[in-house]
Amino acid sequence: MGDQEVVSAVVELTVPNGLHLTPISQIVSCASPFQASVTLGFDGKTADAKSIYDLMLLAAPCGAKLQVDARGTDAGPAIEAMKSLFCGGFIIAD
Repeated sequence: MGDQEVVSAVVELTVPNGLHLTPISQIVSCASPFQASVTLGFDGKTADAKSIYDLMLLAAPCGAKLQVDARGTDAGPAIEAMKSLFCGGFIIAD
């Protein structure tokens, strides 16, 4: 299997209603193009960032600090994309 790059970051959820369907769909859209596995962690739970169902189970409120981990050949770009999404307040630039 070989060495896989692992990159982590902590992001803050600033969406007023917390992690609900709209930001969840944006997270999935952001993570899906990458080959790296991307996970979000909150309150002792971990979710696959490419799974709407997993992310819904996190139930993270506004202000929550989330651990983002990416593992794979494009882990660095995946983390940067996730950080941009969270730092940009979930406004996706075209």
